[in-house]
Amino acid sequence: MPLLAVTYLKGRPGVTTTALGLAIAAPVEARATVVECDPAGGDVMRRLHLAATPSLVDVAAAARGATDADTAFAAGVQPVTVGNVVVSVVAAPAGGGQTRAALPELTGTGRAALTAPDRLVVADCGRLSAGAAAWPLLGLADVVLVMARARADELAHVRESLAELVDVCGGRLVVLLAAGGVYPAAEVAQVLQTYVAEELARHPSAVEVLGPLPDDRKTAALLGGELLAGKRWRHLPLMRAYAALLDDLNTDLTVTPPAGFDPATREGAKG
Repeated sequence: MPLLAVTYLKGRPGVTTTALGLAIAAPVEARATVVECDPAGGDVMRRLHLAATPSLVDVAAAARGATDADTAFAAGVQPVTVGNVVVSVVAAPAGGGQTRAALPELTGTGRAALTAPDRLVVADCGRLSAGAAAWPLLGLADVVLVMARARADELAHVRESLAELVDVCGGRLVVLLAAGGVYPAAEVAQVLQTYVAEELARHPSAVEVLGPLPDDRKTAALLGGELLAGKRWRHLPLMRAYAALLDDLNTDLTVTPPAGFDPATREGAKG
């Protein structure tokens, strides 16, 4: 069940940009799909000029009676093109109310839309807060990326939430350092892992620290729909960092393409 959840606790470290960038950097056989699960509402519709429908609401409605993830996703995906790559996106309405109502339909018992074995789902969970509707999704995820800048204020929020994150996360918990921090990744890892071992009595490996991502405004503008892709857009620093990150996470995000999968169309044979 290759589900990658991307979230944050403090600041604006670029979660939506990272979710989209990771999906675009994924190999074609992963059939990567970005799903906006931010309880505060989505941003992708406006950023990438997508239609108001279909959306996450349609996927949630379809998931009630769907027997497979493809059926549910077909009700709500929209294509986004960056350069020569087309990636599927399930956008959430800007109003958070509809997203909060839809999420239980995707994460509840018996719902398999977000955990299909033949598709990488990258869930943009937005900001985590107490009681946020996205918390149950972390328990389903194979990998949870908690983004933060290596600054005292943002890392303090991560540390104070580690107990709940370690308990809730069903898979690999990674603190992904965004650009703009002041502490090196090794120092951040030592502090957080020491806290996990000494204060939570858990193995230090319960949390990892990766990054930092490069400060690359060109790629951010590209993924935000503000800039067209050039010939070498895949070689931009942030795109290269996303590809390297996926390589690191590969063993936890294995995708089995469906029978009859055609890389040229990203589609498999239907039952």
